[in-house]
Amino acid sequence: MTGTLRSRCDLDLAFPFHTDGEPADRLERVAAYMREQDLGAEAYLTGESVTRLEARMADLFGKPAAVWFPTGTMAQGVAARIHCAAAGDPRLALHPTSHLALHEEDGAEHLHGLETVMWGEWSRTLTAADLPEAAGCAFIELPQRHNGGALPSWDELAVIKAAARDRGLTLHMDGARIWGLPSAWPGHDWPDICDGFASVYASFYKDLGASGGAILAGDEDFVAEARLWLARMGGRLVSPWPMVPDALRVLDQRLGLMPDFVARAREIAAGVGDAPGLTLTPNPPQVNMMHVRLDCDVETAKAARDAAAEATGVWLGTGFWSFGQDPVPALEIAIGERALAADPARIIAAIRILGEHAAASHSTSG
Repeated sequence: MTGTLRSRCDLDLAFPFHTDGEPADRLERVAAYMREQDLGAEAYLTGESVTRLEARMADLFGKPAAVWFPTGTMAQGVAARIHCAAAGDPRLALHPTSHLALHEEDGAEHLHGLETVMWGEWSRTLTAADLPEAAGCAFIELPQRHNGGALPSWDELAVIKAAARDRGLTLHMDGARIWGLPSAWPGHDWPDICDGFASVYASFYKDLGASGGAILAGDEDFVAEARLWLARMGGRLVSPWPMVPDALRVLDQRLGLMPDFVARAREIAAGVGDAPGLTLTPNPPQVNMMHVRLDCDVETAKAARDAAAEATGVWLGTGFWSFGQDPVPALEIAIGERALAADPARIIAAIRILGEHAAASHSTSG
């Protein structure tokens, strides 16, 4: 029934968030882009596409070098392994909401022999006071996905960087959704943001909507070692088509739209205001995403979403986050081309109806 309801909605805000159409449509777009850019075949990540992509990312982030990976999970595990080995300390410090802690089946421990330790608290962003006294490496996710895309202030981030530098602690940025950061910290460009991090990871499919792939940027020695581990882990693909040229395509097409995506997220949040039955986190949004938190159980939240879809023709999302550490259902809304092209009033109305139905159910059950 849910699948049928979703298909009846003319505005679908669930992943993927952009307008590339069906997989066959995407392949046609990538092929057209390759012809336009005169990009040919790739063999074991040695062709023009990957060379161009890696150079572009190193320059964008202000790092000496960068290397493409087929997945972010592989890239970040390699980064953690390299930094912890260099420090002679197997402890990897993670925020409790880190992707490595929640979604990777303990890969850092099983594949790389690391010991994960938590720093900070689930419900908030990191501070310098949270820094471990010692660890091989500390990961900072910017923005923190499971806190709705929340970020520390620029000054707070600067203090974290300085404190880590003073105690000789290596910082790595989990920048899976890095692309909206300049809008969160006006006046600070990519090299400024990435300064102080020994390495930076970014995803090409999250926010930008490529078909896959990730980048890992850092100094020359770090990237050379990362390439070695890329090969050892089976990531040196014989043909990375269509992921590598697709990453170049979406960078051209969507990176410049990120400020508009962020602005639309803030417009929607302002329109929702203090609607009953829900809380927006963070409010206002700091990047192009937010979480809509509902004071009910997950099944009630799904029913409320369906009611909003029936009333407005807007499908707000498929799943609700709910963890033991934070059992309140949270619907993740990320703004991409679909939401940017839509009337924001429709999205606002759907979110408000979502909250109203959740609140009504809660009061009835109470």
